Amino acid sequence: MTSPALQEAQNQLNALIEAARKGAIIPVRLTGQLEEVGTLLTKAEEEQKAAENTQKPPADVETVMHDNTEFLKTAVHELRTPMTSIRGYSDMLSNPGMAGVLSDMQNQLLQVIRTNSKRMESLLSDMSYINKIRGDALRPNAKMDMFKNIALMAEKQTRPIVEELNRQLEFDIPQGLPLMMTDGELLSLALTKLIENGLRYSPEGDGKVTVKGTADGNNLVVTVSDNGVGMTPEEIAQLGTLYFRSDHDAIRAYKGSGLGIPIVYGVVKILGGEITVTSLPDQGTVFTLQFQGMT
Repeated sequence: MTSPALQEAQNQLNALIEAARKGAIIPVRLTGQLEEVGTLLTKAEEEQKAAENTQKPPADVETVMHDNTEFLKTAVHELRTPMTSIRGYSDMLSNPGMAGVLSDMQNQLLQVIRTNSKRMESLLSDMSYINKIRGDALRPNAKMDMFKNIALMAEKQTRPIVEELNRQLEFDIPQGLPLMMTDGELLSLALTKLIENGLRYSPEGDGKVTVKGTADGNNLVVTVSDNGVGMTPEEIAQLGTLYFRSDHDAIRAYKGSGLGIPIVYGVVKILGGEITVTSLPDQGTVFTLQFQGMT
């Protein structure tokens, strides 16, 4: 929207130009007329700055946001070092050749250490990704790739969870899908998060997640569907909100962080894709991702 002062300055300037063309300039009045145009332009600049200031946080808020981002980055880095040591030493202790034969109680306590350290490492990784996404610091490394390769990475990452939870994971990746210029590792991360959610919140034994790739013209369409607990329209509206988790008993039974889906949404946006969701309570969920293929 044009500033009123800028519009008035433009009108007066146009009138002076027209007068000059007709030879109707009055020298005595010219200085005052130009000064008035200059005053209007200054006022327009002030109005523009005021409008910009209302659209972004004050400088002190920006400073706090920057400091928080840097603090979180440092905290995640510093916490990862001891967590790696804890995980490594617990793995060593579980080796009979290192610590001898452990009692049932000792094995149980060691398993608690390993489980919690693994969960902490996963949480730190999620916090790092969210911090980069919110700070506009996650830069994709785009290169030509096939979706089949990306899907294989996601399958490798999620296979242990499939076995641990006794679920099924199926990939339907036909030949001839559009080639992509994208960051395969980031897209694989998004797929992994969606698959993990589907596996965790689907029934044991017959729970199933299906990843399917199709072509829509030159676009790649990826669906990640499950037969899990599903969501209400109100819950779907909250997807992408940091730390949001449904109150469903099956979801609360797992100690999640509420960062997985926000990471998916952030990564898809960074990669220039679109994401939609369809779901019904107790009837499963379908996430649909769409990306432009190479021309």
